[in-house]
Parts: sequence; structure tokens; C-alpha cells
Amino acid sequence: MEVHFNLLDDFNPFSIESIGYMWEQPMVMREDGYPYYHWLQTAEGLGEVTIANEKILLQPFEGILIAPFVPHYYEAISSKGWRTNFMTINGTFSPSIAEILGTSSYYRANDCPDFSYSEWTKRMLSHIKNENKSTVQQKLSIDVYTFLLNIRDHGLHRTFQTNDLYQQYISPSIQWIEANYGEKCDISDMARRLFISPQYLNKLFRRFVGVSVYQYVLAYRIKKAKEILVTNRDTKIKDITFLTGFNDTSHFVATFKKETGYTPKEFRSFY
Repeated sequence: MEVHFNLLDDFNPFSIESIGYMWEQPMVMREDGYPYYHWLQTAEGLGEVTIANEKILLQPFEGILIAPFVPHYYEAISSKGWRTNFMTINGTFSPSIAEILGTSSYYRANDCPDFSYSEWTKRMLSHIKNENKSTVQQKLSIDVYTFLLNIRDHGLHRTFQTNDLYQQYISPSIQWIEANYGEKCDISDMARRLFISPQYLNKLFRRFVGVSVYQYVLAYRIKKAKEILVTNRDTKIKDITFLTGFNDTSHFVATFKKETGYTPKEFRSFY
């Protein structure tokens, strides 16, 4: 794990404010967003970013560049935690990033044969450590421009949400899960409503969401349990069990600890 903060340079077109590699990522909630462009990429584990009620799953090597002042929230949703590579960008030309990429609130990209964002991050850290500070800032500025051009040219511009299969099968499935997570969420019932097989629905979930239907339901139930634990502190653990669709309290506690690393009681004590 390696991180550098307070690197801001007020003179070059693009400047790295902070950068990190293999960071043990904690939960982050920014109601007013971040003042600079913010790149976040999964190195290990699984994370979920929420922007305007849209949930974006980040699997290994997948990343997202969030525009300034866009409210967002992100957290690990895998039991082994979440390691990320990150970078925040400013500079005298930073207002022009919207002209380079467009005016979206976020941009997605992942490592590909044409460009590896994770290797790029490692290389930038090497420059910061081993080169003279007075000369490295200009190199970093050029490299950040290269980074932005690769998001423009190789990023995932056509988001999954615009895909016909996503609209026809995944979107209604997610809406149904989020409305009925406290009940039995059976994949056979969901598939029957959509007139497709459970196997095909699972295949589509893995393609577009990155996890199976069961894993998505489980992650959503754990997420809602966290919300209840924090916002309704008088609600008993056994009541949260049934509110979030688990059959018995011991199973709920064991699953919650496996997915988060903490028991529900321990998690509640942090807030």
C-alpha cells in the first residue's frame, strides 16, 4: 500500500492532488461531492459506488472517474474488504476536462490491452518517489492528460443502463429485488415473470452487474441491514433479521459478519 497526499501544483495544466495504490478502502460518504475529479479503481475485492441513487459495481480492474461536486457514496461489499487505486486531479486546465470527456457526472473505464490504469498509477507513484520534485510536476501533468485521453478513447461510454438487455431484464429485476428484499427473493419466480430461464437471468446478471442474482440479493440485504442498524438504533437485531429477508437471527449475524467483518452489534457501535 502506498499513498501520497497534498501534492497539489497550482501552475501546471493538470495536477495530481492525491494518489494511492492498493489502499485499504474505508466507507466514504460525500453529500456535497469532492472538489476535484476523483478516480477510483478496484485493485482487489468488490466495491459499490452510489451516484444519484444509481449503484455502480466495481470489480477488479474496473474504475470510475467522478466529476467535482457530484454527491456520492461508496463502500466495500465483499467480505475480504476492498483495496483500491485512487487519484484526485486539479490544475489550471481542470475545467477543460469536461470538454475532453463530456459533461457526464461520472466516466467508467477498466484495464484493457490498450491501456492499464492500474499500471499507470504504479508508474506515477514511482515518478513521485524517485524524481526531483521541481521536474516531476510537469511530467505528471503530461501523464494525467494521457490518462484522461485514454478514458475518452477506451472508457465505457455506452453505459450498461442503455443496453436493451439491461433495460428488458436487469432493470426490472433490480427494481423487484429492492422492493421485495424482505420477502423470499427466488430467482425462479423472477425469471418466470420475465419469461426467461433462471440460468439466463443469472448469466445476464453476471454480465451486467458482475455478480449472480443471489449475490446481488445478499449484498442488498446487508446494505439495508446497515442502514437500519445506523438510522434505527432501537430496532432489535432479531427484528432486523426478518425485515431484511433472513430466516433466523443466528444465520443473519453469521452472514453479516462474513460479508462485513463485523457482527451487527459491533457495526452499530461504530456510529
